[in-house]
Amino acid sequence: MRNPRLFSLRVVLAFFGVLSAVYAQDPTSYLTPDVLRVGSRLACRCAGCRNTVGDCPMLHCGSSDPIRHRIFEMQKQGMSDDAIVNTFVKEEGIVALATPPTHGLGPIITWMGPGIALLLGFLVYSGYIRRNRKQPAPLMPVDQAVLDRFKAQIDRELDDSPLKK
Repeated sequence: MRNPRLFSLRVVLAFFGVLSAVYAQDPTSYLTPDVLRVGSRLACRCAGCRNTVGDCPMLHCGSSDPIRHRIFEMQKQGMSDDAIVNTFVKEEGIVALATPPTHGLGPIITWMGPGIALLLGFLVYSGYIRRNRKQPAPLMPVDQAVLDRFKAQIDRELDDSPLKK
């Protein structure tokens, strides 16, 4: 057997070499609390969940992983949270946000729009019905005779009914 110290040194160097390679391959090294904080303001756009980028539980998610990487890189460049979120909103539109904005005309339309649309639809429908309503055709003498005969039969049967006492 050769020198045991040299063998131990090689084992230790191999261990740290493999450890550094594994650490470099770590897919979660960019998941800092700052990235998750900004990610909680952005919606995950994958088809599998309805979460935010910050809390998407899918492994290797095709939407949240690239966005998390971009957030990490933008933060390394010194961008603020609002600047990062605004960048995504400019690129993808308002759907990039996890929650709709709470200022401006947007929330009013979001909450009041469906009710107003239903009310307008009801008004248009009722106006259409009123304009196109036809008066019922008058009864023919034959129809009136049949109705009178049935009414008389109903009255006779009700008079003969054991429930009427």
